[in-house]
This record gives sequence, C-alpha cells and structure tokens, in this order.
Amino acid sequence: MFTKLDLIERIIATTDEKVLEKVGKALEAEKGEFAFTKEHLALLEVRRERRRQGKGRGYTLTEVKRMVKSKGK
Repeated sequence: MFTKLDLIERIIATTDEKVLEKVGKALEAEKGEFAFTKEHLALLEVRRERRRQGKGRGYTLTEVKRMVKSKGK
C-alpha cells in the first residue's frame, strides 16, 4: 500500500502520458462516476433476496479472484 506522499512522488516522476491519463480518470471516478444507480441497487437487492431463498449463490473473495484470474488467461 502506498502512502499519499509515495503516490504524489511517483506521479511527479512519471512522464508516461498514458499513466497520467489513467491517474486522472481514477481521480475523476472519485467524484461519483462509478456510483450505483437506483437500477443497480434494485438488481443487487433482487440477487440478495434470491440468495436468502436459496435460489442464488454468492462467492467468496478467493472464488472471485480465481474466476478473474482464469478469465484473464
């Protein structure tokens, strides 16, 4: 994990425009770009209820990481 100062120093030292663009986009996302809409929240609630009824299933963090890793190959 980087400290704020570590990140600032790395950004200052970076000359790669693509990296700087990614950092800029990440900071813009902090303003709510990736906030859940009412529709997303409703879908999550439907899925949560299905899991409570035994009709759906959740995944552990380990399972999710394994699935993501296998899809990247």
